[in-house]
Amino acid sequence: MPSNLRNTGVAAVVLLLSLYVWRAAYPLSDWALLALGPLAVLLFLGHLGPGLELHQARMRAAIRPESPLLGILTGRIKATLNAGLFVLIAVPLLAWQGLAPNPVQAAIFIVLCLVAGAVFGGVQSELLVHCHRPYVRTSAVSISTWLVALAFVPVIAWVNLNLVHYPGEIRAADSLSDAALRGMQVLPVRRGWIAEVFAPLYAYEAGKLWLVVQMSPSRWLAILFSLDAALFSFILARTSVILTAFVQSLDGRNGR
Repeated sequence: MPSNLRNTGVAAVVLLLSLYVWRAAYPLSDWALLALGPLAVLLFLGHLGPGLELHQARMRAAIRPESPLLGILTGRIKATLNAGLFVLIAVPLLAWQGLAPNPVQAAIFIVLCLVAGAVFGGVQSELLVHCHRPYVRTSAVSISTWLVALAFVPVIAWVNLNLVHYPGEIRAADSLSDAALRGMQVLPVRRGWIAEVFAPLYAYEAGKLWLVVQMSPSRWLAILFSLDAALFSFILARTSVILTAFVQSLDGRNGR
């Protein structure tokens, strides 16, 4: 248990520190992107490892040891593509959400990170009783991600709906396109290619708020915020779990 708590804490610090440095440096320069570099690398390696481990275990069970196919069908290309795709989705979304969370949102994100790592450790320990080791880590990553993500969806949705302040000019926009344009004005005055990449996300956020105002008090309002919360909850939970698993693998290699 102490080892699991340590791994969870290290993973949470890596993630939260990366996002904090990114948030602090972004208004000053596009070089703030460097703060996300180590996080992207760790996520890629953390996602790659379990995928390769599971594929190789399946190949060893299916292919005879003397067959040359065992050295050819390594699964490295597929695992690399999957890891790269996750990084391309997760890092921009985390960077966007990390720019302006209010204190309540930040606290929930921190709790989610810690809970995800702790649940991963518990699920993994339970699976070790029933499954062979090559299958344990991948299964534990998936199970713990879904458990934590689903548990936090209603919390994040409620906070986004009730405790997040949205600019009044977006609420008062005359149309969806007008709201999207006003949303892009929320970006920092300093322009750059990162700001241009984020512009559609801010436009989407503003358009969503405008639709919420139009639909209020429709039940679709809660559904709209829940969909957003579900996506971010899943990405943040999986990121935390992957980082915890990666720290754990390094811990094991060092013999601690």
